[in-house]
Amino acid sequence: MAFTSIWDIKQELVVFLRNADVISVGDRGVTTSQDTGTFTAASSHTLAVNPTLIKNVRDITVVTTKLSFGSDYTVNYNTGVITFLVAQTGAYTINYDQGSTDRIYPDFPQAHLKIKDFPRIAVDILGASSNEYELGAGSTYSEYDMTIVGYDKDQSDVEQIIASIRSNMMSNKKTFYYSPFVTPTGMGALLISPFGENKIFQRNQDFKIRFIYDS
Repeated sequence: MAFTSIWDIKQELVVFLRNADVISVGDRGVTTSQDTGTFTAASSHTLAVNPTLIKNVRDITVVTTKLSFGSDYTVNYNTGVITFLVAQTGAYTINYDQGSTDRIYPDFPQAHLKIKDFPRIAVDILGASSNEYELGAGSTYSEYDMTIVGYDKDQSDVEQIIASIRSNMMSNKKTFYYSPFVTPTGMGALLISPFGENKIFQRNQDFKIRFIYDS
């Protein structure tokens, strides 16, 4: 049986927020690079940088067609390998971000972080509910509770981060590959964070991920 990986869900959302520039590339400490060339029935492609430096693939275009993540290709960020579901032929352009650090992660900040390490965004799954369905319980329907937390030094900057997160997520709520439908649920209070020497503010925007079917 094939089940949707929580890691795949979180990584896709983190890459989406990085691509949306919710936090600028300058604040993230990354640079946007481009890889060009020509494919000849290519089933995969390795980006010519240290894989640990690749933070997000922004887009891939072959000839004049912009490929879609999940349905056309996947990315292994541990190896820097892009795998195509259908072999690709023709001139290509791949835009991606690279750097030794970032500010958008699939986990919460570590306690040792300083003020200089913010702004920051954390993405995580809080929990899930699942139910069997179909005759003979042949499949499972799941919903995931997700939180996205924005952190920054000024209250107004935190509110801007949350507004940008909410706007981008709602504009793309039905376009994710691993998260078929995303809808906002609760929003937390603006708090003084325990991170960054207690001089950082934070607010969370929560979402429900619906219609995940495993079989």
